[in-house]
Amino acid sequence: MRLRVAGDILVAPHGRRAADLVAEDGTGTRLGEPGRAGPADEEIDAFGRLVLPGFIDPYVHRQGPGTPEEEGLVHATLAAVWGGVTTIFDILNTVPPLDVAHPVVARGTMYQGQAWADFGLRGHALDRERRELVYETAGRSPESLLPLHDTAEVQDLLREVAAADGLLAVHGEERGALDSVARRLEGPVRDEADLLAAHPDTAEAATIALLAETASGTGRRPHVVYLSSARGLRAVRQAQAAGITVPGEACRRYLTLTEADDPCPGSRLEVFPLVRTAADREASWAGTADGTITSVGCDHASHLREQEERSPAEAPAGAIGVETLPPVPLGAMTAGRISRERRCRVLAEGTARPCRVYPWKGALRPGSDGDLTIVDPEAEWRTDEGRLHSSHRLSPRHGRCGRGCPRLTALRGEVVGREGKPVVEPRGRPLEPRPGGRTG
Repeated sequence: MRLRVAGDILVAPHGRRAADLVAEDGTGTRLGEPGRAGPADEEIDAFGRLVLPGFIDPYVHRQGPGTPEEEGLVHATLAAVWGGVTTIFDILNTVPPLDVAHPVVARGTMYQGQAWADFGLRGHALDRERRELVYETAGRSPESLLPLHDTAEVQDLLREVAAADGLLAVHGEERGALDSVARRLEGPVRDEADLLAAHPDTAEAATIALLAETASGTGRRPHVVYLSSARGLRAVRQAQAAGITVPGEACRRYLTLTEADDPCPGSRLEVFPLVRTAADREASWAGTADGTITSVGCDHASHLREQEERSPAEAPAGAIGVETLPPVPLGAMTAGRISRERRCRVLAEGTARPCRVYPWKGALRPGSDGDLTIVDPEAEWRTDEGRLHSSHRLSPRHGRCGRGCPRLTALRGEVVGREGKPVVEPRGRPLEPRPGGRTG
């Protein structure tokens, strides 16, 4: 299969150029002089549009054994491709939780031929069960939150991750800090104000600072996910200024929403860390623009509507978002809030590098897989939860509008989505380790 894309602007993290892009057999991506690429099985005229590396979402939670009525990989990846995302990193929610002692990578073969996008698989680090290539210390249940005040345990974990050449992704709300706050509060969590009191931004900032210092002597950098606050971003900047590499990752919700936006407290924004103030939202945009934030994801988690509409103390955490992830930085790009190169970084290369899939993912260059998303920067969009493709569609972005829409998605040099609709059978594959993956 040989795909040729002709365009007057091709955007890469390091600049733009007029060129033809050719992707051949999924591994032969190259840029050439316009009009000189030769014939192809499929030719696409992308003049007036932006040709970008395929978008990557680093955090997509799907359900597994014990919750069969909730969303699986098929719907999650269908929603991804519909929104222009070509690769996701999947965190399987199971009852009971699945830790890294299980064969995480082997799970991928079960979904060959069912997934619409390529997918990586992440596991939880629970207690001392830490034997997989990719680690995750996030989650709402106590079993999946590693107490960060046990610095010896964290240092051991970081060293083991370094030895496995893996990634330690850390949700910056350490369990001990939250328990300490909870002991000082009176009564159950009833509304959004109670939630904010129970999850202060100081817990995020203190966790990041302690993690950075703990990591500094291990030879391995942690990856801080779900950055939600100005205090948390300040802690990341302070670590970076001290020479401690701490990449930061934001969620789309922290770039677009505040605690005052949800008309149904405790349902549609039941997410952790919490959506905070307008000042925190503006700090997130500043961190995205200046490079403190290197990656943006959605923390997609689909639940039944009746579950989402329970009280704050009973509702499951999470909201859908993989399908509506790209329009947020695309809209910021068209509004001049971030550059095209920065948008490319946070939705592609900035995720591919720490996850060790760069340069075959997250780039348009020789040797890459030929994953690309073509965007119309002027097209207007409006989120309608009734037209989304997750199993359950309660969206905190319902009714919101903007500019900048994906129009075509190609996976390994083959068009899989056009004008928001899949055009072939599922082509997604599990990601496998390859030599030469870079993080720098």
